[in-house]
Amino acid sequence: MASERFYARLLYPPDSHQMHALLAQTLSGALFTCPMDDAEIQANCFQPEPSSLHSVRWLRHQIFGVLAEERLLGFIDVGLGYDHATQHLMDDRPLGLLRFLVVPTDYNFSSRVARLLLQTAETFWREQSVRRVRAFSFSTGYPAYQMGAGILPSTWEDHQRWLNQAGYRPTERYYCLAYPLNRLGREDVPVGSYTLYPENDETGLRYQIYEDDEMRIAATRMIERQVVNPKDANPVAGLVELIVASAWRRKGIGRWLLRRMINDAHQRGNHTLVTFVAHANRAGLGLCRQAGFEEINYRGYTLEKQL
Repeated sequence: MASERFYARLLYPPDSHQMHALLAQTLSGALFTCPMDDAEIQANCFQPEPSSLHSVRWLRHQIFGVLAEERLLGFIDVGLGYDHATQHLMDDRPLGLLRFLVVPTDYNFSSRVARLLLQTAETFWREQSVRRVRAFSFSTGYPAYQMGAGILPSTWEDHQRWLNQAGYRPTERYYCLAYPLNRLGREDVPVGSYTLYPENDETGLRYQIYEDDEMRIAATRMIERQVVNPKDANPVAGLVELIVASAWRRKGIGRWLLRRMINDAHQRGNHTLVTFVAHANRAGLGLCRQAGFEEINYRGYTLEKQL
């Protein structure tokens, strides 16, 4: 393998059959992740605006692979646009977005493949006049990966090393918290003219709260999954959104929504409710801990690089 010529090229939908095994091997090393079949690979990797659970504005999206004699060794999922943290900058220059990186497990040549993938992605961004890249942003993750949280686990030490060597530095840190769904909890409805609207389908559950049936002031969303790791957590519910408008905070609305999600997740037969929360979101962390969530031995990161 060391003597073979490695080269990079764009990947296309027919390449998905080679991506499957590489991606499955990588995803198996992340908590609260479920397998991706070919249809999901097509939807997540080969669409101009790929699937995500959170708000992303894609302007361009590409998959580059490194191959040896048409045998796929690794790939990088990249794009141009705005993630959840930068959509307020839409009048500014778009960001480069590094969504995912997959390399072979053979240590003898994995670094070589990673370097070539990162160099190819950087060439793409420079051609688009990108000045800043965000890697493993929370909102750009595959829906099957970490309950949609696209951040890079700290246990992926090789990824950390390759990105560090390429000039990327951590900018955001996330915790993972879990709630064992072995009992129903008390729900305290806050005082006020609030109306709770549920939306329920095969993918999960969503609530929106309106004041006086006119103004939306809060929302929350839960998804349900069968995950590979940890198996004893199945079935798993993921709290992927809980937002309260700033003028209505500290009124017990967030606590009400969180308790409602805990009880609904329990009644729907889930064993665990899990969420990923940014280190800087102290209110969110405090709310989850007060409700009885337990912190898992996990850290996740978003990284950035200036070009």
